[in-house]
Amino acid sequence: MLIAFSTHAQETLVGHSFFRDHDQNPAFADDKPSICDVGFQKDTTKASFLKKLKQHFFDQYLFEVHEKNVNLYISPVVNFQLGQNWLDSDGPSLFQNTRGLYVNGELLKNFSFSSAFVENQARFSEYETNFITNHGEFYPNASSIQQNGVVPGGGRTKPFKDGGYDYAYAIGSFLYKPIENLEIRVGNAPSFIGSGYRSLILSDNSYQAPSLDVKYSFLKKWSYGARRTRLFNLIRKNAFSTVEGYYQPKASALHYITYDVTPKVTIGFFENAIWSMGDTITEKPTGLYYAPIPFLGLLQSENFSLYGFDATETVGEKVRFYQQFVLSGFKSQNMGFQLGVRFYDLLPNSMLQFEYNKVGTDLYTAEAPNMSYTHYNLPLAHPKGQGFDELIVRANISIKRFYGESKTVCYWLKNYNERILLPMNNESVEIEDVIVHQQFELGYRINPKINFCFFGRAVLRVSDIEPTQLLLHVGLSTNLFNSYNDY
Repeated sequence: MLIAFSTHAQETLVGHSFFRDHDQNPAFADDKPSICDVGFQKDTTKASFLKKLKQHFFDQYLFEVHEKNVNLYISPVVNFQLGQNWLDSDGPSLFQNTRGLYVNGELLKNFSFSSAFVENQARFSEYETNFITNHGEFYPNASSIQQNGVVPGGGRTKPFKDGGYDYAYAIGSFLYKPIENLEIRVGNAPSFIGSGYRSLILSDNSYQAPSLDVKYSFLKKWSYGARRTRLFNLIRKNAFSTVEGYYQPKASALHYITYDVTPKVTIGFFENAIWSMGDTITEKPTGLYYAPIPFLGLLQSENFSLYGFDATETVGEKVRFYQQFVLSGFKSQNMGFQLGVRFYDLLPNSMLQFEYNKVGTDLYTAEAPNMSYTHYNLPLAHPKGQGFDELIVRANISIKRFYGESKTVCYWLKNYNERILLPMNNESVEIEDVIVHQQFELGYRINPKINFCFFGRAVLRVSDIEPTQLLLHVGLSTNLFNSYNDY
């Protein structure tokens, strides 16, 4: 329950809030979204065939194979949206056009895999476009020009039509359990640490990164894990022999230990160090980087390390409390904390969540800008970066396959610098602002297995220094992956 290095047998990439809300429900503490193991069976009656056909498209993956020691599931990935800022009648229309394929499966009893490839074209709202553009790649040989952009949860972009973006990404990973208490995971699937809507430790809002995870459970209540990840700053190297310079690499070494105090209380401690991998040429980290021992990152001359605590407590079958505390130094500017609670089934099939996050102005900033806590120029933890207070109130309810959700996000920014975590050219004006992001969504879940929904969404964005925006969208989407628009 502490982190996304899950203990179930099947490897999966899905991380949408719909699934995360389900996973955190105390009534389903160890019950992940079910996988239907019933394929087509031969039947000669027309009525039975139609029933099976309906079940296949509304309750199962599009394509399933179930043979001895093999289970395979294939689903399309789509996100078709049309939208408009109703307070700017002369502004361009907004859209999202996403197509892709999602595959996951199991081989034998101890090996599972998951993969997805997605291609996108989109035009976003004004505040989203500003954020994407401000996190684009740098070309230091051309007077530090910044171009293109990076979509949170998506990837690096190139221009598309008037004010739009074209981007694609591929995700894949596999999980191997040679023995019951040992897990080995390899791939580039995003991870999320914690029980909240946000994570101050590691979130899935950034771009995918190749990683190796090893987790060992012992003495029934303890587990220890290590994760090695190759990260990039989107800044082209100065010295290169190819057409374009490669991006500047860095690496992270995450260690964590968790303890189940009781079946309903779990605590964990973690340490994550950013390791330099050179600048003008690609250098491998020292051999100490690969040792599954914490605190070795302190031995390098350019060091950034993040430390923290995570806990979750379940009360009865309807309430879950959770907390996080993180620091990179011993000043208040280098600290952050999270307090939250989830209530389930106060009304049938409902969830109510309150969460408060406070992040210091220097929590994720390294002395050397290229060593900050980022990947692909995006924060590795909270998508807003650092230097804010945040209050989140979420409520959702399902009635059969109809659902509704309200999400309120309030930011209080003080001495906030959106560009401070960028690897270079991060000089910009510090601002103070209050932002209210109110979102309502109503929809029909056509296929809960892959979270395939028809929906309508309204977003009201109010800021002291930006124009107010009222965004209305309608769409059809398989909501398998998180994509944050409330930064």
